[in-house]
Amino acid sequence: MKQVKGYLFIAIAATLWGASATIVKHLFNIQYPPLIIVQTRVSIAFVVLVVSFLVTNPRLLVFRLRDVPLFFFVGVCGIAGSNYFYYFAIKESNVSTAIVVQYSAPIMVALYAIAMQHEKMTRFKLLALVFSTAGIFLAVGGLNGLLVANHKGILFALMAAVSYAIFNLAGKPLTKKYSVWSSLVFTLGAATLFWLVVQPPRTILAAGYTFADWKIFALVSTTSILVPYSFYFFGLQYLSPTRAIITSTLEPVVAIATEFIFLGGTMGPLQIVGAFFVIGSIILLETTSGMHRES
Repeated sequence: MKQVKGYLFIAIAATLWGASATIVKHLFNIQYPPLIIVQTRVSIAFVVLVVSFLVTNPRLLVFRLRDVPLFFFVGVCGIAGSNYFYYFAIKESNVSTAIVVQYSAPIMVALYAIAMQHEKMTRFKLLALVFSTAGIFLAVGGLNGLLVANHKGILFALMAAVSYAIFNLAGKPLTKKYSVWSSLVFTLGAATLFWLVVQPPRTILAAGYTFADWKIFALVSTTSILVPYSFYFFGLQYLSPTRAIITSTLEPVVAIATEFIFLGGTMGPLQIVGAFFVIGSIILLETTSGMHRES
């Protein structure tokens, strides 16, 4: 029964993450700039979490000064970078292409571990790499697709994947020193400060956003960070990280489906096969890694 709860919680998180991509694409279509969506998404979540922890468990906000550079590295290069590049990729191309290409991040993490941490290149890792590369190639339409594709969108999606890989690699040491909630709030705080430098409050105020606009910004923050992260962490109490990651591959499926239903998105046979290749490569990588860790 506990495992069922875990799968349900992770599935809810993945569903919200997938659906939020389509919501954001809709906001771009009605002329909201990517930067304001990215900045308010992170900042509102940070403020809500800080206030919640001050009331419920202030110890979660205690940190060591020597860890501040790591907070900023993960927050800026990982969270801010992956958010911005991913949302810009959605704006410049479509949800399907952006999310499939970004989902190559786990393969990048595996390659980094092989190249820099001397992990062994197994046949399963090699097969996952081949599947992922082929999947991305097919997801952008194959050779013909590359010739006519929006190359800016593909480039931003690849940069989002790199940033997300950095988040996973650099964020791991944080979770050994702090709880997942503390790690999340500190890195969100670093990203919030970074965006305040890039786009100060006076610039946002000068844009004249209405109360209705701010309700939309709060909705994006809630559906893409606050609620899904909560469900994901609750799910981790009942499932191993490997099973959680595999279950979270529901995210691109939901993103592609919601774009198709609500925004009239289309994916040809090549793109569909490519998406399954990328998702399959993650499942293969995580399944074999999980077997290795358990042995």
